[in-house]
Amino acid sequence: MDKTDKLLSLLKSKYEKILADNLVGIYLHGSYVMNCYNPAISDLDFIVVIKNPLNNQTKEKIMSIIIKDLWPLAPAKGLEFHVLLKSDLITFVEPVPFDFHFSKMHYQAYLADSQSYIKRMKGTDPDLTAHLMIVRKYGQVLIGRPINEIFCAVPKQAYFRSILFDVADAEKEIMHKPMYIILNLCRVLAFKKDSLVTSKLSGGQWALQNVAEKYQQLIKSAIFDYQSVSYGQIQYQVTGLRDFAEYMLREIAK
Repeated sequence: MDKTDKLLSLLKSKYEKILADNLVGIYLHGSYVMNCYNPAISDLDFIVVIKNPLNNQTKEKIMSIIIKDLWPLAPAKGLEFHVLLKSDLITFVEPVPFDFHFSKMHYQAYLADSQSYIKRMKGTDPDLTAHLMIVRKYGQVLIGRPINEIFCAVPKQAYFRSILFDVADAEKEIMHKPMYIILNLCRVLAFKKDSLVTSKLSGGQWALQNVAEKYQQLIKSAIFDYQSVSYGQIQYQVTGLRDFAEYMLREIAK
């Protein structure tokens, strides 16, 4: 059993124990289910569906197993999960509400004041629309009812708005996170032009056949970076990044 298999097995058993009869299912999405999971740069994405809202004590128990038991087995970007109510998945609403959420982005905030984090981490998330589309199209059941019995369909325009939100500040963010923004822009354009629901990797591969020749090397570099075991070795030229972002946003806006 490799590290990821051990992580998934432990994740399943720990959540089952804590949530008991309130658990509807745990569903994997993201790079792990889209054949581009790279432990050196990926996170492990999953959605937990429950019948009734969690109390703070149960949230504390979940965070305890996340930090103590699961995080040491996690890939480089850690774990990202949303806890959703089954009743909120019968009919699609936008933005999608969640009962609890955690990712590596929130790790330090949780450590600094766990009680405050647990109390405030409930609301809506525009990213969830894209996550639900991926679950419907590519998701895997770790435990629970089949996906099509739990998750309603996601309207295409809602999905587009969600992934577009991810690149709203692309011209600025591409300077700080070049690989991610390059491939996310490719992903958005692949959907805009061909209605394809892609991963970052397959979006980049699509772009190699569908984006102007002058940007091919930049896209190839981002793909190499994404698949590398030593992420961050590629040196991107600032002017090339800015030009690419402007070009892609114009194409997306057409």
